[in-house]
Amino acid sequence: MSSAFPIFSLPFIPLKQVLDSFGSHAIINISLCSLRSKAVAISYRGPSKDVQLELGNYYLQRYEKMTICFLLNVKETSKMRKDRILDTVRIGDFRNVPVEMEMGGKVLTTYWDDRMIGLLEIANYAREIFNRDIYEINLGDEEDLGQAVEWIRSVQGSIKSLHCGFEPTNDSVLDYVLTNCKYTESLSLHVKPSDGYCPAKMPNFDIDELYLLPSFWIKQNHLLTMNCKYIVLQDSKLSNQDINVLVQHWMNGGCVKLKELLITVEVLIDYEEILEAVEFTAVTGDNLRDYVNHEDVLLSIGSSFDIKRSTDGTTATIDEDGVDSQWFHMVVWPDFVGNSCH
Repeated sequence: MSSAFPIFSLPFIPLKQVLDSFGSHAIINISLCSLRSKAVAISYRGPSKDVQLELGNYYLQRYEKMTICFLLNVKETSKMRKDRILDTVRIGDFRNVPVEMEMGGKVLTTYWDDRMIGLLEIANYAREIFNRDIYEINLGDEEDLGQAVEWIRSVQGSIKSLHCGFEPTNDSVLDYVLTNCKYTESLSLHVKPSDGYCPAKMPNFDIDELYLLPSFWIKQNHLLTMNCKYIVLQDSKLSNQDINVLVQHWMNGGCVKLKELLITVEVLIDYEEILEAVEFTAVTGDNLRDYVNHEDVLLSIGSSFDIKRSTDGTTATIDEDGVDSQWFHMVVWPDFVGNSCH
């Protein structure tokens, strides 16, 4: 019997070559055409599936080679235009999901009675089509937290990257996320709790990347549990003495994964206090050194202080930013492309 899609009449190798060139957005669109096309998309293995899947408030997107591309949008049916009838597709147990191409024909928008149900359904669908877990979830609405966290726990067990940007009505909301959501590689919190907030349970700070804005609730005991490659603590209330404790902690073998640390504080940075009881080598400003960080950004480090970890001789550099600085910056060598401090 002839196929309604001539492409599926191709032998396996030519078909794979065609799918290799399609890209991830075409793979997911093809999968929605029929049960057969879905089966082909699931069985396909190739570069069009070599992506990181990220779930936002209204979309599924993929991150590939420093490029972000929307795969599916989610909107509520109340936002559908009433002047025309849309095509429908089957997604999971939902047989008649209205869809239309938007953004110049580049993105397929799906319509659901409940946006969050739709979002989690396309997450399940993407996992099936791409044969991989969702890499990152972005929580931007407090009302979505319960369903999103429960989905992570029940479907995947964990999420590699968690980004939160909501406004909590009370501190228990943030505690719920930090306690119940298992993130394994990256945590980014753009969440402002109450002034006296203290986590009900010590959060997991043994990950690769940690971004906290604001971070006024981070105390010295939290610092000493951190073991990340990249740490950013903005709007913190840490003191120079707190930073001194962290520096000595690193020199004695703590936070062994650290490659770059940035802390902004309320007080002026006092390098004399930060380096108290610390052996260091001062480096003059005319001796510029290049450091490439994890985002492939080139940093030129001038006036600074070099310190060494006693356990293995690893060198770190504390950037000297002048007498009026309110940010502390420290990098660990070699950098992300292999440059040394010499």
